[in-house]
Amino acid sequence: MGLLSSVASGGGAVVKSMGTAAALYACSAAILLIAVVFALLAGFFALVPHVGEVGAALIVAGALVVVAVILALIAMALMRRAKQRAAAFASVAPVAAFAAPLAMKTAKRAPALLVLALLAGGFLIARRR
Repeated sequence: MGLLSSVASGGGAVVKSMGTAAALYACSAAILLIAVVFALLAGFFALVPHVGEVGAALIVAGALVVVAVILALIAMALMRRAKQRAAAFASVAPVAAFAAPLAMKTAKRAPALLVLALLAGGFLIARRR
């Protein structure tokens, strides 16, 4: 009973610690957002004497659009890469699920054959990429 209670309380401490860390990340993100707003306002007020209020607003908005487009392009590239990796894993997963029990039996009888099969499978997977 003592072991189970210590494991349970340790798990609770880990969850509490992770919750505190998540709350601190959220606070830092909110503070960063406020800092970005003030930086944009400072840029706006610095541009007003040179290009007027409307021009300054358009320049700041244009800069934000450029940043948003760059972030969207980066996100699209990351999503494409993640989908390719998921497709590669999905194509290998059924074979691995079928081969795992067979590999366990083969490992007992002929370990060299298992190593050779794993090398061949790795070679085929590497060639697909």
